[in-house]
Amino acid sequence: MFNLKYKFKNLMFSGLATVFLLTVPIVEAQSPSITPTVVIPHRIISLSPNFTEIIYDIGAQNQLVGVTNFCKYPPEAQQKEKVGGWVNPNIEKIISLRPDLLLVPKFIGNGGDRLEKLHLPILVLNWATVADVMRLYDTIGEKLGRPREAQKAKAWLQGKLNRLRGLKPHQVPLSVLFIVDHTPGTLQQLYGVGSRNFIDELIQWTGGRNVLEDSPVEYPLVSKEQIVHRDPDVIITVLPPQTKPGEEKADLDSWKQLSSLKAVKRGHIYAFQGDDLMVPGPTMFHLANLLSNAFAKVRADHE
Repeated sequence: MFNLKYKFKNLMFSGLATVFLLTVPIVEAQSPSITPTVVIPHRIISLSPNFTEIIYDIGAQNQLVGVTNFCKYPPEAQQKEKVGGWVNPNIEKIISLRPDLLLVPKFIGNGGDRLEKLHLPILVLNWATVADVMRLYDTIGEKLGRPREAQKAKAWLQGKLNRLRGLKPHQVPLSVLFIVDHTPGTLQQLYGVGSRNFIDELIQWTGGRNVLEDSPVEYPLVSKEQIVHRDPDVIITVLPPQTKPGEEKADLDSWKQLSSLKAVKRGHIYAFQGDDLMVPGPTMFHLANLLSNAFAKVRADHE
């Protein structure tokens, strides 16, 4: 299996949207007649690629001093100081950057326990759906003192997504199998997209129907027998960004093993590549756009 944890845990998929503080600086009680001063953090560390994307999208990048090794978009983010990953944060590096706020994903696990012991201000965020991602804009924008910029960026993203949304009156949704991870060049260790996550929503948003929408697991392991039974109109696979053309062809050709599938017979198998495609942030528009274009090609072949 191609590093499933890399794609999901470090690219952040899980749970319902929840926001809470693990550790905050102690603030002394104020007289009722005195309005507490809101302290805006200016030395932020982001421990998730989507947090980093949103910070740049709202124009708060000058407040960002550290990011994970997996924060690759926008490209300028790669110039920030690296603090490891969410599983193995570099505690010494984090301390050296003197952060006044750490943005941390809820499912950080043992790494979160280590961070909590630092007694630093930590804002823990969680999400799953497109609406949850939009709420991240509100939360991060408010915390970083840029609520107006956050509202503007969120509205811009929502507008772009809305332009891709919906079916024409006479159209029926295309059945779609979306494979987020597998052993490259084979049909082994196939992980698909289940329900209640932003990829499932974007499939529906752009005119598809997820064939695994009834799965109780967000990203289930799928057998070839299940795929044959579901017989999708379209198959989408995600390949590592460094995949070479010859490797991509071999990967697509591996689906010929399931020659009875409609998608295989009609050549409706698409491989997507890109570090930004699987991040639930502003770049999820790129994934929506690829889905929309692929679905348009399939419908054109049917006409």
